[in-house]
Amino acid sequence: MPMTRAGIFLIGFLFFFLQAGAADSSQLYVQVIRGSDQDRPSGTNYRAVGPKLSAKLSPVFRWKHYWETERQKVQLNSAKTTKVALANHRSLEIERLKSGELEVRLFRRSGLVTKTRQASNERMAILGGEEEGKESFFVVVRPDEPVTVE
Repeated sequence: MPMTRAGIFLIGFLFFFLQAGAADSSQLYVQVIRGSDQDRPSGTNYRAVGPKLSAKLSPVFRWKHYWETERQKVQLNSAKTTKVALANHRSLEIERLKSGELEVRLFRRSGLVTKTRQASNERMAILGGEEEGKESFFVVVRPDEPVTVE
């Protein structure tokens, strides 16, 4: 049975709609990491980061230990900027640009701390800042679920 022009259009439209829907949203994981020389922060329920993330952070930053202080699962929608509220007056904005890149902006209180752009197929983005010189914090944005040691 031959397909009509309307039938071909409908199949093409459904294919485009399903492809666009799949590309419009994706799941990301956000981790807030504390870098410190302390063996174990006292009075906290921080968890040690996984060995893969620790191996990426250790050669670049000077800290002996890295602790996860917060973790969130975020649903990214390419039609708008995704805002993520974090503890300690921090927040993120994640935006999928027309170029296909992701722009991730880190804010503390009311000001922009830093931002980065990367191809959306990159494994992770790491943004951060100093905290009184005794430690630092990092925000890691990645497509796969983080692993902790503890």
